[in-house]
Amino acid sequence: MKNNQTAGVTFILLGFSEYPDLQLPLFLVFLTIYTVTVLGNLGMIALIRLNPRLHTPMYFFLSHLSFVDFCYSTAITPKLLQNLLEEDRRISFAGCIIQFFFLGCMIQYFFGCTFVITEMFMLAVMAYDRFVAVCNPLLYTVAMSHKLCAVLVAGTYLYGGLCAFILTYSLWQLSYCGPGIINHFGCEYSAVLSVSCSDPSFSQLVCLIISILSESCSVLITLASYAVIVVTIVRMPSKGGLRKAFSTCTSHLTAISIFHGVILLLYCVPSSKHSRLLVKVATALYTVVIPMLNPLIYSLRNKEVNGTVRRFGFVSITRACQILLLRFTSSCLAVHLSKSDNMVNQTFVTTFILIGFSDYPGLQAPLFLIFLTIYTVTLLGNVGIIVVIRINPKLHTPMYFFLTHLAFLDICYSSVFTPKLLEILVVEDRTISLRECMTQFFFICTFVITEMFMLAVMAYDRFVAVCNPLLYTVAMSHKLCSLLVAGTYLWGGLCAVLLTYSLGQLSYCGPGIINHFGCEYSAVLSVSCSDSSFSQLACFIISILSESCSVLITLASYAVIVVTIVRMPSKGGLRKAFSTCTSHLTAISIFHGIILLLYCVPNSNSSRLLVKVATALYTVVIPMLNPLIYSLRNKDVKGTVRRLVHSKLQPHLT
Repeated sequence: MKNNQTAGVTFILLGFSEYPDLQLPLFLVFLTIYTVTVLGNLGMIALIRLNPRLHTPMYFFLSHLSFVDFCYSTAITPKLLQNLLEEDRRISFAGCIIQFFFLGCMIQYFFGCTFVITEMFMLAVMAYDRFVAVCNPLLYTVAMSHKLCAVLVAGTYLYGGLCAFILTYSLWQLSYCGPGIINHFGCEYSAVLSVSCSDPSFSQLVCLIISILSESCSVLITLASYAVIVVTIVRMPSKGGLRKAFSTCTSHLTAISIFHGVILLLYCVPSSKHSRLLVKVATALYTVVIPMLNPLIYSLRNKEVNGTVRRFGFVSITRACQILLLRFTSSCLAVHLSKSDNMVNQTFVTTFILIGFSDYPGLQAPLFLIFLTIYTVTLLGNVGIIVVIRINPKLHTPMYFFLTHLAFLDICYSSVFTPKLLEILVVEDRTISLRECMTQFFFICTFVITEMFMLAVMAYDRFVAVCNPLLYTVAMSHKLCSLLVAGTYLWGGLCAVLLTYSLGQLSYCGPGIINHFGCEYSAVLSVSCSDSSFSQLACFIISILSESCSVLITLASYAVIVVTIVRMPSKGGLRKAFSTCTSHLTAISIFHGIILLLYCVPNSNSSRLLVKVATALYTVVIPMLNPLIYSLRNKDVKGTVRRLVHSKLQPHLT
C-alpha cells in the first residue's frame, strides 16, 4: 500500500544559493530580462491588435507566441527572483505541482510539456505558415483561413495541456521523502524526480515518450516546410522575389534555431551531480532568456512592427521603463556595496609567478629575438595599414574601414601579451601582481572576442559587396559600419567583464605559479583554491556562444557568396569576386583554425607547452600575419605604398 505524502510535503529550492556573492547580480540580471520580456511580449500583442495591417495569419500566430512566452516566463521567473532575495526558499508540494504544470519540464535530457511544448508546436505551425506564404503566395489568405489558424492554435494549446496533465499526474502518484531539497530554482521535472522515494520508472518512461514524440514531430514539420521553401526559393527567377522570400523566413529561422539549440544543449548534458549547474543555466535560457529574445527577433527586422511602434509612441514608454530600472539598479547596488565592505577578502595570494618558457633555458635568447622581430613587424605592418588607408581616398570604403579596425585590434592584443613575454625571457623576476594579471586577461579577452566578430562583420561586408555590388556603398552606409564596429567592441568588452569578474571572485593559494607566459584563462584557474565550477561554466557558455555565432555568420555569408559566384556568367566577374574574398578567407581560416586547435588540446599538465604555443600563435603571430595577408594580394594597398615610398625617396635621388 502506497504512502501518499502529496499533501504535506514542503520542498526547498536551492536555486543559486551556492553562489552567495552572485545573488544580487543575478537578481538584477533576471529582473531586467523579465521586465524586457513582459514589455516586449505584451507590447507585441498590443501592436498586432492596434494595427489592422498586422491582422494576418503570420501575426496571429506571432501574438500567440508572445502570449506563450509571457506565460511560461511568468511561471518560473517571479519565484526565481523571490528565492534570490529571501532566505526562505520553501515551496509546498501543491505549489510545486502547479508551477510544474504551467512550466513544462524534461527528464534530464528531454523537454516536457505545457507552454514549452505549446511553443514547440507553435513554431512548427509558423513554419507551415511560411511554407504556404512562400510556395503559394496568391492563395495565402485563402489557404490560411481564420478558421484553420484558430484550429491550429487551439491544437497546440490542447496538446501542450494534455502532455502537462499526463506528466503532472505521473509526478503526483509518487511519494516524496525528506529533506525534500530540490537542487534547482524551480520545479523542473528531473529535479523533482530526484527527491522521490518511490519507483519513478513509469513516470520517466512517460516523459521520455512524450518528449521524443513532441520534439521529433515539431522538428519534422519544420524541416519539411523549410525543405519545400528552399526548393521554391532556388527556382525563383527574380532576385527581388528571392530576397523577399528569405526576409520573411529569417526571423522565424532565428527563433527556431535558438529554441531547439537550447534543447540540443540539454540533450548533451551528462547525467551527474556536477551537471546540475549546467541544467539550471539551460533551463534559465529557455524559461527566462528565450521569451525575451523572441519579441526582439520578430521586431528588429520587421518594418511594419517598427512603423507601428513609432506611430504609437512606445519608444518613450520604453525609455521611461529604462530610467526606472536604472534607478532601482543603482539603489540595489548601493545596498550591496555597503554590505560588501564588511566582507573579508579571501584571496591568499596577490602575486603570481609566470613560468613562461623557463623550462628551456637554452632557448631564452633565440625566443626573445624571434618574438621581438615578430612584434616589430606587427607594429610596423598594422600601423602601416592604418596610415595607408588614411592617406589614400580610394581606400575610404567600408571594407578598408573594417580593415583599419582589424589592424588596430591586432596592435592592441599583441601589445597586451608580447611586452610581458619579452620581459620574462630576459629578466629573472617573472612576478606579476593579481591586479596586473586580471587587467591583462581583461584586455586580451576583449580584443580576441572583438576580433572574432570583426572578422564575421567583414564576411558580411564581402557578402554585400559580391551579392549586391551596385548598391554596396548605399547598403553599407557609414552609420551601419560604425554600428557594426561599435557592436563588436561592446560585445567583446561585455564578455571580458563577465569572465574577469568570475575570475576575480575566486581565491588563489600559494605558491601562485602560473605555467604560462601570460594570464591565460585555464592557467590562472589552475592556481585557484576555491570552487571554479561557475567560472568554468561562464567561460564555456561565452566561448561556445561567441565562436558559434561568429562562425555561423561567416559560413552563412560565404554560402550565399559561393551561390552568387557560381551563377556568374562571365569568368572576369568570377575571378574578381574570388579575389575580393581570398584574403579574408585566409585570415579567418588561420584565426579559427588556432581556436579549434586550442579546443582540441587535452586538459593535462603534459599539454601545457602546446597551449603556450597555440596562445603565442594567436596573440603574437596572427597580428603579424594579418597586414601581410591583406597587403600582399591587394593592388590598391601595394600601389599606395609604392607611391608613398616613391614620394619620400624622389627628393633624395634627385
